[in-house]
Amino acid sequence: MRIVRITGIALGALIVLIVLALLAVRLLVNPNDFKPRIVSAVRDATGRELSLPGELQLGVFPWVAVEFGPASLGNPPGFSAEPFVAVKHVAMRVRLLPLLRKQLQIGRIDVDGLELRLQKNAQGKTNWDFGSKTGAAEPPPRSGAASASLQDLAGLQIKDSRVSYQDLVAEQLNLEIGRIHAGTTTPVSLRVRLITAPGSAPLDLTARCSFSASAEGDGFAVTKLELTGTRVQSATATTKVAFNAPELTADLKGQTLSVPAFNAQLAGAQLGGSLQGTHVVDAPQLGGTFKLMPASPRELLASMGTQPPPTRDAKALTRLSGAGTFEYSPRAAALKGLELHLDDSTLRGNLAVTDLKTDALSFDLALDQIDFDRYRPPVGAASKPAAAPPERAAESQDGGLKSLLLNGTLKVGRAAIANLKVTQLSATVTARNAVLHIAPISAQFYGGSYTGDVTIDSRPRVPTLKFEQSMSNVDVGPLLLDFAKSKRLSGRGTVMTNLTAQGLDGDAILRTLDGHATATLNNGAIEGFDLWFEVNRAMTLIQKQSLPAGSSSGRTRFDVFKATADINNGVASSRDLTIASQNLRVTGAGTVNLASEALDYRINAAVLKQATTGPATAANTLATIPVNITGSLSSPKIAPDLQGVAKARVEQELGKHSDELRKKLQDQFKGILR
Repeated sequence: MRIVRITGIALGALIVLIVLALLAVRLLVNPNDFKPRIVSAVRDATGRELSLPGELQLGVFPWVAVEFGPASLGNPPGFSAEPFVAVKHVAMRVRLLPLLRKQLQIGRIDVDGLELRLQKNAQGKTNWDFGSKTGAAEPPPRSGAASASLQDLAGLQIKDSRVSYQDLVAEQLNLEIGRIHAGTTTPVSLRVRLITAPGSAPLDLTARCSFSASAEGDGFAVTKLELTGTRVQSATATTKVAFNAPELTADLKGQTLSVPAFNAQLAGAQLGGSLQGTHVVDAPQLGGTFKLMPASPRELLASMGTQPPPTRDAKALTRLSGAGTFEYSPRAAALKGLELHLDDSTLRGNLAVTDLKTDALSFDLALDQIDFDRYRPPVGAASKPAAAPPERAAESQDGGLKSLLLNGTLKVGRAAIANLKVTQLSATVTARNAVLHIAPISAQFYGGSYTGDVTIDSRPRVPTLKFEQSMSNVDVGPLLLDFAKSKRLSGRGTVMTNLTAQGLDGDAILRTLDGHATATLNNGAIEGFDLWFEVNRAMTLIQKQSLPAGSSSGRTRFDVFKATADINNGVASSRDLTIASQNLRVTGAGTVNLASEALDYRINAAVLKQATTGPATAANTLATIPVNITGSLSSPKIAPDLQGVAKARVEQELGKHSDELRKKLQDQFKGILR
């Protein structure tokens, strides 16, 4: 009993001595006297300047409490003169008795007015890199020294703070974390305003969750994660975002991450899925599933303050949904098993960015059907801009072609493009070193087939294009009706082209088109003029008969239409035009300006004595009538060459006389024959 009393007295005396010592420290020691030493130690350790213009305050029992502020830490050389970090006020407390047992139990930490400026300079260095100033290795801990361990943190509160990185700014930051202790659940709440770029509308975010760490400290779990945000673009456009995950677990030792389910919302779009990760510390490998609920792209754009693009079909861009799996690594990202629905179209396949540094893209996609014309601007919706010089126009349109890296295949079951209808379309696309190559291209096309090879070379200042195309057994009438709203030509045949051009807009391509083209059509007609009717009128002049009764049928039927053309700067020149029907053989030459559609052709129409499928000969030719075709492709003008008709009449009469008399008559008619 006596021993207990003595022990109690001794302990009491010891406590009194400790309290007196702490009071002496509190009364006799001024922490501000240590400022120069603190500043010097920080400079030696980091090479940066620490500024402590505010007062240091020290408390000693039952907490070792330190309060200071304002204070700031400068940037390293090569960065802005603004401080790396600055605070208005900081208060931190550490329990004294556990500290004597070399256990670190930190009380609540309060930070007010934090300003953290994260930067990366032109050389790629960051201002948050606190490697040793001299590059020397850190000294090893002293042998046998007991290390302090973080056993408890009563809480953390950060108020009215700001964190920035380049153009990304998090301001009005308020973070509150409850007690952190192994085996307990810690509440976390956050309010912040995010600004992604100068002048952009801010995004106000709030987040709440519960956090718990494993006893070993190498794992944690987050439950009831809820994040909501609002961005106000204008008085009529407000975007709301949300994200929630019932459970998130991570094992830092095993480097794994698991999110069994999550839901995200952007305006009216909702996305659900799951996420799993490995090597999350060293080199994150992430994968999971996603499902996009049906949404309207038009409404999404409008709610985010963006005007939806005008389309010819008002119902276009009104339905979007999708599903698939995703994969991500530091070097690549991929969507697999993709199924995307846009309006009446469904896209399936795989899409991957094979190199995130270069944005190299690979794909294997299949589209069931699409009408691209639904998504084109309405006719006359915008006035045509003033024409720019070809070089400047091409430079503005090649966009990202120079840096494009592509490798993939695309298949389309049915499509409408510029009013043209194709089925079973298949194309392989590659792009590298500023050259885009689409080949082979194949499709079923207006009752026939199409094959093509297209190359766009963006290495020159003005991009160059090369087209090698073939259409076989194609029904030309419906094709021209759909593409050009023209009924000028009909028939079934084959067209082959080998062409080059410069520029990327239609006008520039037509003006610079060079190459060769061939066309053969069977059993068709040229609409807009009746060549037989005009030839028959010309024959009456030769035979001095009255004009034939009746009117023009407005069309010229043919059994075979053949032509080849050499194209130079958008002007197609043909020297072997041939049109054959039962009673007519037409040959001729001329030009077509593909840009202006101007026609300039001279043909000779041989009228046969009787219907035949053979060639026109002198024996079976009744008359040969020269004809001029001018005007334009949309409005051709045909007229017999009257001087040629007179010459043909003279030649016919001269053929009835002897050589001597013919010579005399020739002298008399030489003016006509010139």
